[in-house]
Amino acid sequence: MGSTGSSAIREKLFCEAFDRIDVGILILDQLNRNVYFRNRHACKILDFLKASYEYDELSLMMMGELEQIKNRGVTSSDQAMVNCDHRSFSYRIHKVEDSQQYLVVILQDVTDQSRLEAIDEASEMMNNISYVFSGIRHEIGNPLNSMKMALTVLKNNLAKFSKEEISVYMQRMFDDVAKMEALLKSFKNFNMFEKPNTVCVDLVSFFESLTLLLGSDVRKKKISISMDILPEAKWVLVDTRALQHVAMNILANAIDALTGIDRPTLKIRGESVGDTVFLSIIDNGCGMSADLVQNAFKPFYTTKPHGTGLGLVISKKMLGQMNCSINLQSEEGGGTTITLGMPKGHPGERGEKEALAAYHQ
Repeated sequence: MGSTGSSAIREKLFCEAFDRIDVGILILDQLNRNVYFRNRHACKILDFLKASYEYDELSLMMMGELEQIKNRGVTSSDQAMVNCDHRSFSYRIHKVEDSQQYLVVILQDVTDQSRLEAIDEASEMMNNISYVFSGIRHEIGNPLNSMKMALTVLKNNLAKFSKEEISVYMQRMFDDVAKMEALLKSFKNFNMFEKPNTVCVDLVSFFESLTLLLGSDVRKKKISISMDILPEAKWVLVDTRALQHVAMNILANAIDALTGIDRPTLKIRGESVGDTVFLSIIDNGCGMSADLVQNAFKPFYTTKPHGTGLGLVISKKMLGQMNCSINLQSEEGGGTTITLGMPKGHPGERGEKEALAAYHQ
């Protein structure tokens, strides 16, 4: 009797506590197909959305997230958004540990947060546009002015110059044209993969194939490459072509950093944390200064004589479109580690055959 009474008191206390917080909480009973619990804030949100309190109708509204959480190893769904009368609400479904019966749904009014994020994004976009246009003016202006000077000299001295002298000026102009072509090609990549086609990719096979493409540079510099991708980190959900572009850029930078290094090494490591796979590409190269690390993702910021400073910028954009992240750690003289965070995939989930086909196109 005492135990039953204590249990009832605890349940009442929990219900009162949940009713006082400004977060909507629903507990769904999958076995009996009913809503086991809902707090006051959840009722307010559902009333505002004119949504039903019934399990079956809520299941229809959350169908995509309910399907997602059925996948093995998935403990919570992606955050879903619902907009109604100029307000924004989010919800996420969580599994209850050691229970196949209950699911917890967290609902929140994120209107103010969404507005602040939109303002911040717009402000950041304007800053980036200003920065990009300033860079374009500089990066295209320099070779253009150089070509103009070379043409002026040739125009005034064409009859006097020997073939060798003319050839020197012509080569200079070709080099300037090549710089502008490289820049425009990099800009073209900003518009690539706007709608990524994510599939289940085997990282081991992917990097085995990719490192073969770097064979000549690796052999020339005698770089030792090792790969240690744990079995639970083998599969990810990404756009194969976008990942190839990003990985090639990172590996090319790593190989450049290994120039002149005694016993150069390149390590590819993968581990899984929850629903995320963290893939690290580690080199023991020259490393980067603190200033370079801080500005590495800014457009046109580069220390390479022939670089555009857009490689990591484009890579970050592509990764963001695939719900992936990128983190850079480096120390001057101490090598560099770049870590990609990617959604975990499951074999057969979205067709590894399609991924391989896309990779070889």
